[in-house]
Amino acid sequence: MAKSAGSAGAATDGRALRWEHRRPELLAAATDYVLEAGVADLTLRPLGSAIGASITTLIRHFGSKDNLVREVCQEILGETIEVFDQFWARSDGDPVEVLRDLWNLWLAPEYSRQFVFFFELYGLALREPERYEWFANSVVHNWIAPLQRALTTHGIAPRRATTIGTLFLGIVRGLYLDFAATDDVERVSAAYDLAMTLLESALKADGPIK
Repeated sequence: MAKSAGSAGAATDGRALRWEHRRPELLAAATDYVLEAGVADLTLRPLGSAIGASITTLIRHFGSKDNLVREVCQEILGETIEVFDQFWARSDGDPVEVLRDLWNLWLAPEYSRQFVFFFELYGLALREPERYEWFANSVVHNWIAPLQRALTTHGIAPRRATTIGTLFLGIVRGLYLDFAATDDVERVSAAYDLAMTLLESALKADGPIK
């Protein structure tokens, strides 16, 4: 009996040691799993089995399911904002063209999983606002902030930049939800292009972008 108990302990320790100094890889594996499985019915045991980590290891690194979901969300948001900044750095100074390019990028399948994940969290946050307060704050302000910075760099007044950022976020959120539900990329993209044309007119009415 003692030998059997020792073997079980060794197996558990082995899985813990596998991830001991590889937290970024563990988070990446967990993120991929969550993007496929969703959040509402997520539990740590199936997650651990899928990525080869014990529940003890997951708790040691993340503390709880809620903390894990929060870190996954922050990871995805961070990557999204980094891509946004990269697009803007390569642009010729035309904000609307950058936003059109971003839309085309976000239509790729890998980004579809991320948007579905965000939409699922939106629903949970509406049902349990206190539990998911961190999400409601981060998914709005963390998206608006880089656009506001970019617009002010190009000569738009800060308050106006915040308004435009809020408008843009609402456009993307609404149209992408439509696209995710219907897969009607042609109709939804035509609506997005019209929105960008109207936004371009509004920016021109404010005066030339520096």
